[in-house]
Amino acid sequence: MSAFSPNLESKKKGQLKMKKIATILLACAMALGLAGCQTPIVHGVNQVLNMGGELPENMRQRNISAVVAFDEAWAGDYNMTTRNHLYLHGVVTGTPEYGMRVVRVNMRHPEYGAWVRVGDKAWITAAIVPDHMEVLKAGDYVEIRQTGTHRTVENFVAKGEGNIVLRVLCRAADPKYEECAATLPRMGRYLGFGETGTHYPESIREYGFTFTPKYDSKGKPLR
Repeated sequence: MSAFSPNLESKKKGQLKMKKIATILLACAMALGLAGCQTPIVHGVNQVLNMGGELPENMRQRNISAVVAFDEAWAGDYNMTTRNHLYLHGVVTGTPEYGMRVVRVNMRHPEYGAWVRVGDKAWITAAIVPDHMEVLKAGDYVEIRQTGTHRTVENFVAKGEGNIVLRVLCRAADPKYEECAATLPRMGRYLGFGETGTHYPESIREYGFTFTPKYDSKGKPLR
């Protein structure tokens, strides 16, 4: 028997324990999501599920190529799960951010983590859309100013800082969509994801974009 067997056995038990804890927490998160709850508990569960992890350095404070997950809509019109994802990033019912143009976008994650995923690792985030941009559709590749990992648009209206969509890189409705995607950054085998390498100024004010409320408290367009 190897002298390292007890340590290996202990490590396996630790991993199994963590998996059980993660399973329980995931069940709690799913229950909260299905209930449509927007509660601070969701923040705690999310942090634990991610094992306190952060995005790697080349995905924080960078401009990133990502894909729009759903057609752009009022925050209250997204499905329940997406509303909870937006809540994690600071789009909370009754706040000014709830009336802004906001989209949920998916980024690929290059390193291991207990991230919410379907088939592969991905990072779900939110971004505010500037006034001048056409309505975004599911599948559009966009460049976003990625500011952090969680609560990325919290108090956006008051602070004027947070995740924003900088530009559309490829439109899903474009006949040359696939050709366009092939020119974008890639992460492993996935096209259209990763750092774009464009200038990242200290403040979004340097872009000269405007961001004004689009919806009232019931989701009716203001303009």
